[in-house]
Amino acid sequence: MIQSGTWIVRLMMLSALCMAVPSIEAQTLRTTDVPFRPDIRALGMGGAYVAAGRNGSAFLYNPALLVQSHTDVSIPFSLGTDDTARDLFKFIFDNKDSLSKFADLTSAGQQKLYDGITPFDGEKTRLRISPMFNIVMRNFGISAYGLVRAGVGIDKGIFEPRIQADGRSDIVVTIGAANYITPKLAIGGNAKIVNSRFTSFDVRATEAETVTVGTVIDSLRKSNSGFAADVGALYRLSGKTTLGFAIQDIYGKVGNAKYPVNVKAGIAWRSSRLTLAADLTDILNKDGVSVFNRVFMGGELSLPFIQIRSGFYQGYPTAGAGINLKFIKLDYAYYRKEFSRRPGLDGRGQHEIQGKIGWGW
Repeated sequence: MIQSGTWIVRLMMLSALCMAVPSIEAQTLRTTDVPFRPDIRALGMGGAYVAAGRNGSAFLYNPALLVQSHTDVSIPFSLGTDDTARDLFKFIFDNKDSLSKFADLTSAGQQKLYDGITPFDGEKTRLRISPMFNIVMRNFGISAYGLVRAGVGIDKGIFEPRIQADGRSDIVVTIGAANYITPKLAIGGNAKIVNSRFTSFDVRATEAETVTVGTVIDSLRKSNSGFAADVGALYRLSGKTTLGFAIQDIYGKVGNAKYPVNVKAGIAWRSSRLTLAADLTDILNKDGVSVFNRVFMGGELSLPFIQIRSGFYQGYPTAGAGINLKFIKLDYAYYRKEFSRRPGLDGRGQHEIQGKIGWGW
């Protein structure tokens, strides 16, 4: 006989497997769905990095940034989640018996459970894992990373609660190069090889035990691979001010999924301790959202061993900090991401933490 709560363990296994190996359906992606590993320093600075980036993963934002990149040989590893994750998993764990025996509950018990589901109804909490390996020097960089994103949620359903899970996994290898073509203007390009998988499940809470590891693995056997490319430019207005311009995914296709062209521009001002930056992304508005959803701005104050960051990500305030201990770096960022087409309607808090071992920023 299956013990009470076994299905919740399977849900966690399902989420982990979804994160580890998800196939991608034929579609044209939104710019926000294209595999891209945000830099944690950029997130703390409100997401602005097209002209400001100098560390190992900056060339993912704009390949021309390689002309000002520091030498970086490192292994960063980041974890991220919505700020609702703790409450959701606590609710599922605390109510696992009621969920698995929903039909046996009294009407009052069912209503109490539905009331508890209301804050999470139909909204999946997102989990992210991203290991990375960088070899970057002035004018040239190689970056390989995995980007694993899973969603777990609970829905009231029609007759009984439903457990939902989905996952997407992307493995991306990027090679970039850049150089000055005039004393003030630099251009660069990235070539990217991408492998993607995707899966999704939606089952009744009382039937979650039927989702076995074998079922999940069978749904994840197919993957799709493809190629994408970026181009970018960096123009030095003065000794402290630079303009950045990038066309992310000027070409991009993985399987039958096409990547939309994402045109970005940014400006950065830098002194010995302070960096200020602002970006406008998706200038062509491929996603059809408000311009305020595409504006990012912020700054970083660099002190010995410590960096303090703040800004505005899609209009929401951000905060971040880093500790640099030579070969070990620890960073944290908090920001809110807008999931609607207009600002202020559905901003969800996000936490990111990263550990980095190696040489470089």
